[in-house]
Amino acid sequence: MQQTPINLIEFQQKFATEEACQKHLFHLRWPDGYRCPRCGHDQASFHSTRTLYQCKACKYQASLTAGTIFHKTRTPLKKWFWMIFLMARQKSGISMLSLQRMLEIGSYKTVWAMGHKIRKAMAERDANYKLAGLIEIDDTYFGSSKPGKRGRGAEGKGKVVVAVEVDDDKPGFATMKQVENLGGDQISQSLGDKLGEEAEIITDGWRSYGSLNSGTIKHFPVVIGSGKNAIKVLPWVHTLIANVKGTIHGVYHGVSTRHLSRYIAEFCYRFNRRFWESQMFDRLLTACLSCTTITFAELRE
Repeated sequence: MQQTPINLIEFQQKFATEEACQKHLFHLRWPDGYRCPRCGHDQASFHSTRTLYQCKACKYQASLTAGTIFHKTRTPLKKWFWMIFLMARQKSGISMLSLQRMLEIGSYKTVWAMGHKIRKAMAERDANYKLAGLIEIDDTYFGSSKPGKRGRGAEGKGKVVVAVEVDDDKPGFATMKQVENLGGDQISQSLGDKLGEEAEIITDGWRSYGSLNSGTIKHFPVVIGSGKNAIKVLPWVHTLIANVKGTIHGVYHGVSTRHLSRYIAEFCYRFNRRFWESQMFDRLLTACLSCTTITFAELRE
């Protein structure tokens, strides 16, 4: 049964307290009721101050947030829920500075790290998806908001390979992979496991794309020439690239190449679920429960 998208007022009413958020996390983590990870017993006492469930049989303590992006967080779950809701539903993205103000999170460092933890969950959720059928592939450069040389000679920006399924002249799933260079080995390594069997790929005439050829994958290179021709031959991949560049420059005002892979994962996550709007919050919250956290120190390495 299709769910009705929850609006802002309904969301605020449903998750108005920490207890309500904890209850929802519990339901997503243990949909069939609590089971002790150690002995399998189904009865536990709850320690609210530490969000721990202690098994009544073996006394093992299981944390509601251990092994998730919320592990050891000092930020209330209410604010986490709002941030996940807004990042999932805002199609054009939302800046961390705006979220800091809206959610009254004291430190920009905190909200910045929270955003990257959520993006990490998005990236891991899409990691095993494969593209099938006809696939457009091209490369581009993302990163700095400062103008510079365009195309494959650009410097100081992250190199990204973009692939999107096309079915009946409409886009399907998409993936974007940051690469060190646009050599055949890098392209093959980044996209090789993302292409389904018997995929048919169409690219420009860049020789490195020939590395994607295999026994079952067919490659159709096209010598494109001018930029106008590129849009005609590879319309959907160029539409995606333009949308991401608009988001990076308009919302984030440029991003560091160090963290670029998570930003493009965020875009792909929303794009790949654009028809599941009613499920977006719970889907992303489930992804956050299945993903281990990343610390601020690790993000700054």
